Amino acid sequence: MTLEGQSLAELGKLFALFGGAMVLLYVLRLKRRRVQVPFSPLWSRVVVEKQASSLFRALKRIGSLLVQLAIVALVVLALGDPRVASFAGCTHEDEKPPPPRHALVVIDASASMATSEGGRTRLELARDKAREIVAKLAVHPSQRVMIVQLDARTRPLTLWTSDPQVLAAAVDAVAPGGALDAPTAIEDALRLAEDALRGREGGEVILVSDMAFDPIPEARRAALSLSVVQVGAATDNIGIEAFNVRPYPDDSLTYVAWYAVRNESARPVAATLFIYANPRGRSEPDFFEPARLVHAEPLTLPPGETVRAHIDELKFAGSRVAARLVVAAEDPLRDAFSRDDVAFAVVPERKTLKVQLVTEGNLFINAALFLRENVALTTRTPAEYRGPEGFDVTVVDAVPVDLERPGNYFVIAPRPGATFTATGVLEQPEVARVDKRHPLARHVSFADMNALETPVYATDRKDEVVVAAKGGAPLLFTRVIGDGEEARRYVVLSFDLRHSLLPMNYAFPILVVNAISWFWQDAEGLLQPNRAGVPLALGVPGTDPAPAVIGPDDTTATARRVGERVHFGASRLGIWEVVDPTAVGDDGEPAPPSAIAVNLLSPEESRIAPRAGDYAAPVAPELEPAEQNPWLADFWRVLLLMALGLVLVEWITWHRRVTI
Repeated sequence: MTLEGQSLAELGKLFALFGGAMVLLYVLRLKRRRVQVPFSPLWSRVVVEKQASSLFRALKRIGSLLVQLAIVALVVLALGDPRVASFAGCTHEDEKPPPPRHALVVIDASASMATSEGGRTRLELARDKAREIVAKLAVHPSQRVMIVQLDARTRPLTLWTSDPQVLAAAVDAVAPGGALDAPTAIEDALRLAEDALRGREGGEVILVSDMAFDPIPEARRAALSLSVVQVGAATDNIGIEAFNVRPYPDDSLTYVAWYAVRNESARPVAATLFIYANPRGRSEPDFFEPARLVHAEPLTLPPGETVRAHIDELKFAGSRVAARLVVAAEDPLRDAFSRDDVAFAVVPERKTLKVQLVTEGNLFINAALFLRENVALTTRTPAEYRGPEGFDVTVVDAVPVDLERPGNYFVIAPRPGATFTATGVLEQPEVARVDKRHPLARHVSFADMNALETPVYATDRKDEVVVAAKGGAPLLFTRVIGDGEEARRYVVLSFDLRHSLLPMNYAFPILVVNAISWFWQDAEGLLQPNRAGVPLALGVPGTDPAPAVIGPDDTTATARRVGERVHFGASRLGIWEVVDPTAVGDDGEPAPPSAIAVNLLSPEESRIAPRAGDYAAPVAPELEPAEQNPWLADFWRVLLLMALGLVLVEWITWHRRVTI
C-alpha cells in the first residue's frame, strides 16, 4: 500500500494528537453530584453492588475507548489517500501513461495575413483557431506543445510545455501589432520543424495559415506529419509591385517615377495612383494628406496583368516620396489586402556626371555641356581620346574614333564604319515623324532643324527611331548592343550640327540634357527599395557601434555596425532613419540621418488567394482511461465507510447500555 496524500509521519502526528485527546477524555474522573436522601441505609446495598461491578464497568469503558481510537485511526488514514495493489481477492492496476506526443504549432503572421475578411484579419482568425487547437491538445497528459510565429523568419515563442496558460499567452503574443509586412519563410519553418522534432516521439506539425504560397511537397508533409488549419479564401486584390523615383540628371527640380501595378482579379479595374511628398515623413499618416499630394495618375488595370510605366515632370521639395493605390469609387471591386497598396521611395542626391567631349572644336555643343551645373566636362581632341573608361557619357562630335568599347555614347554625325553603316545621303531632310513619348523628345521641337544634308544610316530591328525624315531616314535614334557591364549604348544624331540651324534653337541644349538623361532611364541612378522583414544594410560612416534606427510611428530596430555599414531588420513599411551621433558631414557639422525606404513590393505576398494543396486536418488526441474499481482506486472511501460503521456500532452499544 502506498500513500498519495499525507505522508506516514504526518499521519502519525495527527493520530497522536487526536488519539491523545480521546484518551485524555476517557481517563478524566467523573465529578459526582451530591444528592440528599431521606434514609441512607436504603442506598447502602446499591453502593455495595456498584463496587462489585466496578471492574466490569472499567473494562467496558476501555472497549469504548478502543472503538473511538479505531474511528480516529481510520479517518486519519483516509487523509493519506492510500493506494492498494489488492484487496479482498480483487486486483487493481494503475492507469498506464499514454504515449508521449509533441505538436509544433506554427502560426503564420506574414504580410498576406493582414487580408481583411468579414471585418477581421486572417491573423485574428488564425489566433482563434490556434486557441482551439491548444485547448484540445492540453487535455492530453503526455502532450507537449511549442508555439512558433512564422513571417520572414521563424520565432519560437515557447519551449515544449503542456501548460495551457503559457500556450494561450503565446498565441496572444503572435504579432500583437498585426501581421508583419514581411514575406512567408515557409522553407525556414520546415527546417526548424525538422530540427525541433528530431528524436521526439509522436512528433507532428500543425500549420495555421492562409496557405498563400506554393504547395509544400508531399514528401516533406509526410516526413513531418504536417496538418493544416487554413484561414481565408480567394478574394480580389490590386497592389504595387514596384515603385521608385529619381531626379533627372540635369540641374532642375524635376523628377521621374517608375511604377508597376498588378491586378489579381479576373476583370478590369479602374484605379488611381497618388504620389505624395514630405521631406520629414516616415509613416503613412505623414504622407497621405491632401496638402502633400503632388500627382494623381489614373489607371485602367487589365485582369491578371501588371501595368508598368513611368511618370514624368514630378516636382516636389525634399527627397521622401510615398505612393498609394486607390480603387475608383465607381468600381465595384473590393481590395481586401491594403498593405501592398502603399510604397515609399527615397530620392537619391543629384549626381555630378563625368562627361567627355571628343571634338575638333564645336562651341555649340561645348557651351550646352559646360553650362550644366551637374556636369564635369572634359574636352579632348580625337588624338587625345583613349576610350570611354572613367566617364559616364562620351560625346563624339563628328570625328572618327573607336566606338566599339563598352560605354555610353552620344554620337553626332557618326562616321560610317563597323558600328554605323550609311546607305546614302538625304538632301535637306524634312521631319516626317516624331515619337513624342520617347524621353529624347521631352520638351524638344524638331520643326526648325533645317539641316543641309544627312547620311541615311541603316537601323537594326531593336533600334528606337525617335525622329525620322520622309522616306524613313533616321535623324535621331538609339541603339543598344550587349548587356550588363559589356553593353554599348548609343544616342545618335545623324547630321552635322554645323550644317543645321538646330544649335540656334532653344531646343538644342534641352536635347543634350535629354540625351544624357536617357542613359539613366532605368535602374541606374536609383536608390533601390528594400524589402520589409529581411536583413538590411546601410552605409553610414561613423564610430558608434550601435546607432539608433527609427522607423514609422517611432518604431525602433536593433542595429549593429560592421565597418562602414549598419545592419538591421525592418518589419514595417515606411521610411527608416539611421541616426549616428558620431557621424560628421563635410562641413564639420553633425551628419543628417541616413534614410532608407522599406516596402512590401512582393508579388508572392500580393497573391493572397490560397494555393491548391491536399493537406490533412489536425486530429486532437482522445484520452481513454483504463477501467478500474473506483472504490479500490480511492481506498480512502472504504476507510471512511469503516469509520462510519464503528460510529454506528458505538451508538448502538451505548444505547443498549453495553458500554456504560
